[in-house]
Amino acid sequence: MPLPTFAPPATPTPESDTLTRTQAAARLELNPAGIDKLVRAGILSTPITATEVEHLTGRDRLQVTSGALTVLRTDAREEADRTKYPADPRQWMGFHVEHSDDELEAASLRWWRSDPAKVVDNELFVVTVATFPVAAYRILERADSVTRADEDVPRHHYAGQLLARVHPGMSVTYPQNTPGHLRRMAKQIMTSRIVVSSGGPIGYLEPKAT
Repeated sequence: MPLPTFAPPATPTPESDTLTRTQAAARLELNPAGIDKLVRAGILSTPITATEVEHLTGRDRLQVTSGALTVLRTDAREEADRTKYPADPRQWMGFHVEHSDDELEAASLRWWRSDPAKVVDNELFVVTVATFPVAAYRILERADSVTRADEDVPRHHYAGQLLARVHPGMSVTYPQNTPGHLRRMAKQIMTSRIVVSSGGPIGYLEPKAT
């Protein structure tokens, strides 16, 4: 009897590098709205690729053992509302990877309902989009406060030194004038995820209650 003839091996179907919103959300443990924020902020592209999602997976949640970290949970970039702040010349609110440093500071450090004494005392101020850090500042002082006509509680503007920020492609830069101890902290911040609970955009990451 002749030797058997085998069918050629099946060619494996190449795995697609494109993910749906639902697939990306599952891998990053976010809801689809969080994925939309990342896309609108330029952190994820469209179509969403598995490669860029993989770059964000596996990060540890940042934990604080003493002191506190001020965290701004911001949205993706949108036009600033001049009717609410007529004297404020900034063009944008929220984050986008293509912001200049000046645009990023204007969008990130004002105007927030917050505790000025606590924010200044905490010193470190992190900007996040859907739990991913996109910028870190060293807060120097409260620069100004305003009370809008439709509110009773003031909002505050902070002066700060940029310690780290995200650019297109999720590349991160750290200014050369950043003190060494703050550079180390900024690097840990920018490779983590940060989850805080608060009633507004500003929250505080504090030690877990024991």
